[in-house]
Amino acid sequence: MFVAVGLSGCAGPRPRTYAQQGMDSVSNTCRTQPALCTGPESVMPVPRAAQVATLMAGAKLALDAEAKQAVESVLKKCADDARSEVLFRYQDGKDPTVAQCNELVRNARGETVSRAIWLGEQMHAVALACAGEGLEAVIPGRFSIEPTYRPAQRTGTFTPLSNEEVELLKQPRFLYELKGTVSPDVVIHTGDLIRVSMVYDFKFFCSNAATTSAPGWRPLSKSASPTDPTQKNTYMDAFNLGPEQVLRVIPRWGILR
Repeated sequence: MFVAVGLSGCAGPRPRTYAQQGMDSVSNTCRTQPALCTGPESVMPVPRAAQVATLMAGAKLALDAEAKQAVESVLKKCADDARSEVLFRYQDGKDPTVAQCNELVRNARGETVSRAIWLGEQMHAVALACAGEGLEAVIPGRFSIEPTYRPAQRTGTFTPLSNEEVELLKQPRFLYELKGTVSPDVVIHTGDLIRVSMVYDFKFFCSNAATTSAPGWRPLSKSASPTDPTQKNTYMDAFNLGPEQVLRVIPRWGILR
């Protein structure tokens, strides 16, 4: 993870709702003009494998090769589009400098954060909306966007919470109930949120300057060494998944472990 210029969410949990203003996003265009979302002239073209994936995916826990390719094609495009859209909206389409990424700004919650973190929140908002639209065309009913799972006290098994439960537990007197919860960006499942087959998290970088490696997984402690557990390990443990089932989605880099 980049301390100075990374956008991989090191400021803690993101808000579950995002206000999108200004430039219309690909996902908004799809919502208002569905005809633009399919075919060779589409705004966000559905991969050729999408039809096959939609028919075959429902009966299995694991994604078959074509369904996985279709899902990842959607997510990669959403990551690329989200970065481009936010930079056009707030940076005149230019990549921020390292100094700009380190500048302190206030977010919508009144917190002081780096511009890198603030831009990352905006990019996540656009990417998640785009992913919801695109995956609905590819594997309807088999994905969730930012679901929250809480470990059972006795068994440690992670179970999903409804949006209403999450909002209730965010009240100050209940916040302790959210301790230990996980909320990946995109979860692929069978239609039953407990039967998870893949987890994807969007990771965004701020400045292109001196960027020689992709944004990493968030460490679990501030003083973590490279061998210490990370956010990826948390997802693997929570859903009993292997390392190849928990992946990052990064603009220009694509899908990485």
